Amino acid sequence: MKAKRFLAAVASLGLAVSMMSAFSLSASADSVYKTIEGDKHTTFDKYLVMESDAVVPNASFSFTIAPGTAVPATGGSTLPVLAGIGTPEFTLKTDTDHTNDNENTATEATVSFSPADTDVSGTTIAESHKGEGKTVKFVTATPNNDEKYAQKKIDIDFSHVEFTEPGIYRYVITEEAATSQAAGVTNDTNSTRVLDVVVVDASAENVNKLKINNYVLHDSADDIPTKGTGNSAPIAHKSTGFTNTYNTHDIEFSKTIAGNQGSRDKYFKFDISISNAKGAQITVNGCGNTFLAEPKKSTTTIYTEANMKTANAKDDDGDRDGQQLTANENGAITASFYLKHGQSIKLEGVPAGAKYTITEAEENYTPSIAVSENVKEGSGYEADVAVNDDKNGITDMTTGLKGNTTATFTNTLNGDVPTGIFSNMGLSIIVIAVAAVGAAVSLIIIKKKKSEED
Repeated sequence: MKAKRFLAAVASLGLAVSMMSAFSLSASADSVYKTIEGDKHTTFDKYLVMESDAVVPNASFSFTIAPGTAVPATGGSTLPVLAGIGTPEFTLKTDTDHTNDNENTATEATVSFSPADTDVSGTTIAESHKGEGKTVKFVTATPNNDEKYAQKKIDIDFSHVEFTEPGIYRYVITEEAATSQAAGVTNDTNSTRVLDVVVVDASAENVNKLKINNYVLHDSADDIPTKGTGNSAPIAHKSTGFTNTYNTHDIEFSKTIAGNQGSRDKYFKFDISISNAKGAQITVNGCGNTFLAEPKKSTTTIYTEANMKTANAKDDDGDRDGQQLTANENGAITASFYLKHGQSIKLEGVPAGAKYTITEAEENYTPSIAVSENVKEGSGYEADVAVNDDKNGITDMTTGLKGNTTATFTNTLNGDVPTGIFSNMGLSIIVIAVAAVGAAVSLIIIKKKKSEED
């Protein structure tokens, strides 16, 4: 649709350009045009891509807009580009005609994402809806079903810009580098987008008028509009906005009991400490059919049912097995959970680079841990999650989380089965009794045989 509108604009614009005896790259100050018509607003999108099981983080992104650089026509095949004039403004939330997600001032737009966006219909969009003219960039190759994205729109108002001549006016939109960003968030590899505003002559009935005919957003200032002919594309690399990525991984840990004295009904306490997770909300997914939100106290469990229920209880969201853990303003999360044999917990959507420790409270068992960190090949990182000296905890406090991590906490309790006095005497008595019966039978047989001989 944009290409068709742009081609129509090019036809009108080409006629106006051909009438100029000398084309200047700067607009004339004494323009005869007194009226500007057309749509005075345009929008671009902000996408935040993440894994499908991640929760949208608390993250903000800021943008500025400034005039671009003029580009002369070349070789008769391209149209000249004018440097943008005036001061376009970002429309803010308080504007009623163009409601959007912008914040701050009209010269700088800031859009903010939050975990609430996962519950807003149409805000978080699955990859199956990748079409519809969107240029969101996914991390893994398509087709795939392991990613989703949240989307915001930013509105730009050209109502106060007084264009003076037909032409293509260029502006540059820049995503500003965040001074303090949410953990795991990476910026778009291209921090700028180019916005071309197509202004055409719309004079009629002795009234000299201009009209904003179209807006074209694209990736690079190297993309120059061509003179439209047939179905040719006037801009090679059109775009709908910026894409940022929220990188997360999962941490799963499980409980195993071994040994002839180990209790499979006993609950064990796990303490979790996470740092460097600013803006994150992590899902606690209780894995396994036997995971209980309200553990029942066994004779060997030393913790109260009330404390275990508080730690393991489900939240109000029926789609999740456990709680939502939200990082505080310093990016820290602490929690405790209780597991027995065969149960496990997966911490889903932990931001990449988050540092963590998971420790099991000591009991009268011999602990051991098997742990692995699946670091992506070619990432430049190596797995360095470590088991502590007491063998009851894992930690990655140096480089932080770099891949999905699994850990099996095994507690072993063995004992020698004692040999009781009663059982030994009972066996001796049985042996003696059997021998006595055998002797008696033998004696009877002998006497009977002797009697028959006499």
